[in-house]
Amino acid sequence: MTQAQVAVDVHTHLGQHGTHVCDPLAHDEIRAWGEVSWNVTPEEHRHAAEAAGTSIVLAFDAEPVGVVVPNDYVADTVAGHDNLIGFASVNPNRPGAPALLDDAITTLGLRGLKLGPCYQHFHPHDPACFDLLEVAAHHQIPVIWHQGTTFTPAAIVDYARPLQLDQVARRFPDLRMWIAHFGHPWAEEALSVIRRHEHFYVDVSALDTRPWQLAQALTAAKEYRVFDRILFGTDYPFSTVERTVAGLRKAAGLCRTLGMADVTDDDVDRICQQNSLALLGLGVPNDGADAPERTVAP
Repeated sequence: MTQAQVAVDVHTHLGQHGTHVCDPLAHDEIRAWGEVSWNVTPEEHRHAAEAAGTSIVLAFDAEPVGVVVPNDYVADTVAGHDNLIGFASVNPNRPGAPALLDDAITTLGLRGLKLGPCYQHFHPHDPACFDLLEVAAHHQIPVIWHQGTTFTPAAIVDYARPLQLDQVARRFPDLRMWIAHFGHPWAEEALSVIRRHEHFYVDVSALDTRPWQLAQALTAAKEYRVFDRILFGTDYPFSTVERTVAGLRKAAGLCRTLGMADVTDDDVDRICQQNSLALLGLGVPNDGADAPERTVAP
């Protein structure tokens, strides 16, 4: 499979180390990985995004851990680029959070919401979170959740278990949502949640470096009969389209070799070619037709 055969990358980031990505997470990233990974300009992101048909670009309002990639910065990045779709991020703890999200959608033209309770220091069942999700439901935009572990001790991992989202999905049954990174290391827990709810998905992002964990997750998806709920994502710049495809193939090979599940190359192709935009209610790439006119900052 070539890179061009990946239809949609549902999980990409941008932002510069020291400007948008600061301590404590910036320091912890170096401590955990020995290098700076989250340091990418809009130009670098646009170049990398050519490897997929369409890429979702995520803002991230996670000031408690030192990360703020602003909504308007993402809106400027995707403006005029049909292959990029911008997602807003608003911490539910911010004063006037619902109004901030409404503005990001109606004024900036962003088309989804990124949440990470462990990074943003809120519990998924908080009334403030439900108030924010009411706005998402009103505008019928999809929501991506970082609902899994992380390397930084500044995060509150108690808020990160995928099971916390079952009540959210019961409260908002028509809201299209997905869990990033297969909810690692709780992939089976994530899958046990999404199988109960019609519009719930997972993505494979950032698991290409964990072939055993990814093989277990793919096996569980087969066992739970939710393999069609798997979305392709890279977590760029932490990984790339090429590395993610290779990681999926390696994990599928492990599944077969070890007799865990019959995950074939055709199954991997289906993940890569998944029409995620239709599943998430996004329809077509952001061609600007429904978004307000926006001038790109110099």
